Formats: sequence, C-alpha cells, structure tokens
Amino acid sequence: NAEYGVIMVTSNNKLLLSLIFVGLYIHFIACRDYYEILGVKRDADVKQIKKAYRQLSLKHHPDKHPGNKEMEAKFQEISQAYTVLSDPDKRRTYDQYGEEGLAKQARRGGHDPFSDFFSGFGFSSPKRDQQMQKGRDVEVELQASLADIYLGKTLKVATRKQVLCPKCRGTGAKDPNDVAKCSSCDGTGVKIVTQQIGPGFVQKTQTTCPQCGGKGKTVKHQCPYCKGSKTSIDDDDITVVLERGMPDGHRIKFEQESDEAPDTIPGDVYFKLVTLPHRRFKRQGNDLYYSLQITLLEALVGFEKQIIHLDKRKVPISRSEVTTHGQVIVLKGEGMPHHDYPSQFGDLHVELIIRMPAKLSEEQKTGFKNLLRSV
Repeated sequence: NAEYGVIMVTSNNKLLLSLIFVGLYIHFIACRDYYEILGVKRDADVKQIKKAYRQLSLKHHPDKHPGNKEMEAKFQEISQAYTVLSDPDKRRTYDQYGEEGLAKQARRGGHDPFSDFFSGFGFSSPKRDQQMQKGRDVEVELQASLADIYLGKTLKVATRKQVLCPKCRGTGAKDPNDVAKCSSCDGTGVKIVTQQIGPGFVQKTQTTCPQCGGKGKTVKHQCPYCKGSKTSIDDDDITVVLERGMPDGHRIKFEQESDEAPDTIPGDVYFKLVTLPHRRFKRQGNDLYYSLQITLLEALVGFEKQIIHLDKRKVPISRSEVTTHGQVIVLKGEGMPHHDYPSQFGDLHVELIIRMPAKLSEEQKTGFKNLLRSV
C-alpha cells in the first residue's frame, strides 16, 4: 500500500531531521574560503586584510540595504571571515584545519554532544582526543643600561624564526584544492591492523597512517614556494618596552612568538633583562649606591657638591661637619623608580670616600702638627 512509503513525523523524527539539517549546514559552510570572501591572497598581511574588510563592509553594510536579507547574510559572512583572518591564532588554525578546526578550538575543553552523531552520518568531525602540541619556548637575554631602566625605553629587537609558509599558509599545497582527504585512512590519520595471534583469536592495533603521517590529509601538488615543507624563514622585529624600574632578571613574555610549525601552537618568547654595569651607580632593589670622593680638607671643614644622576639631573649634596671615611649620606627618593609604582622611588646611598694626599712636604707636616695639636 502507498501509505507504507510515508514516514510518520513524530517528535523524535523532527529532532532527527533537525540535527541532519544542522549537520548538512555545517558541512556546507565548511566549504567556504575566507580568503575568497575577502578577495585577498593567502599570503595577505594584516593591513591588506583590514583594507579589504573595510571596503567590503562599507559596500554590503545592512544600513545601506535595508530589508535586503541577501546583503545582510553577505555582511555577516564578510565579518566572520575578517574575525578569523585578522586573529593570528584563529588564522593559523583555519589555514591548517579549516572551519572544522576553528569549531574544535572553540569547544576545546568541553564536550561536543553532536560529534558522535554527525560522524554516523558521514560528516567529518575533529577528534576530541587530538590536541595541538605547543612548541618550544625560547629565552633571550636582553641587555640594557641602568639609565634605560631608570628612564624607561622602547627597543626594537631583530629576530629570525621559522614561520608557516606565507604562500600556502602551512598546508604545503600549491592550491587549497590540492589538499584532499587521505584515501588510505579515510581522513582519520590512523589505521587498524588486524593480526591473528592464535586459533580463533585476533588482535587489533591502531597505528599512524603511513600514507599521510597521521594528518588525515594528502597533498596532490606541492607548494612551489616552500617545496612542500610548509615553513620558511622570516626576519622580523619585536618591539620590547622596558618599563621604568624593571628589576634585573625580569622576564618579558611574548606569547606565541617562537618558531611556527604545522599542527603546532608556537611557543612563547621570553626576554630576560640583564642590567649592564654602570661606572658610577650600583643598584640593589629600588635603592642606588654611589661613591663620592672628597678631599681631606673637605672632610674636615665640609663641602658642597653635585651628583649627576641617571637622568642627567644635578643632585646637590653637602655637609658642614667633619666627615669620617666611609660615612654614608642617604638621599630620600633619589633611587630607582618602583616597577609597580613608578611614581615612587627608592633612596640614593652616597658613601663618602676621603682621598688622602699621596705625600706631604715638611712644611705641610709642620702646619698640620700645629693645627691639630690641640684636637
């Protein structure tokens, strides 16, 4: 009878059909190319991407096309493409894994209730147990003068590192269409090997697919720029800000600025501050130490002097009484700025060193004897 060919639509069937529709939609949008949407090449830099986005967003903005659903959808598509390609981390994930990888990144750390369901209908889903490894962190010594740390300074540091190929964006392929699902493992990256270990007994083991190396994808035509290596060497500058009062040994972190590699989150770069010795000042914490030489006469009758500080200011220092060798004068607030509170300063400790005459004449000796006989 004809009625047997009709599917009864129950609440469960509605849910099932809805999930299938969602799966088909996800599969459809995964085919979009964000670079084509913005009309830029895969090696476009941030400025080019931003310029393309501004032009397209002005052209397709819903305010210019009220009531036009097609333009509204196009504007959303442009915005989504820009959101991904303007973010280095998201762009790196998209280049290597597509929107599927972005979805995995978004739900990393949570449970995806639909992944097992969609895989049953033939839609690929990122493996929950596959996590991108983080690359090696790098520490670099950054030498700076005490004056630079006292005043604060911005430095440009030249770097050379491995980056994803700017042409293929780390796919190793000449064209995005040259990347295909591995036919040997059906895109899973693993193969199940069955081995008979005895009568009626078999052993199944999971191994990395030898054809794709566990990537789940193969490349038909290699990128002519990187020869399929997926990476290249890039020279760049990193802007490092030395904050006032930064302590010696302080580490300045730049996230994900280390070497790039496919299937890898770049490690971090740390600049470790190394303070160069100063010929006049020494630092201990937030305090500065300075040795000031005075003559024997100044030690006896007093003195008025000036110290040239790290910022070239002339700091006055004086004494009207007798000074002993090694005596210390503390000048409050003339030390290093506190790193966390640069408006506050440590102290300057000035050690007075009496410079004795190398020799005295007989006349001088007699004069000193007569002068100091009653002391």
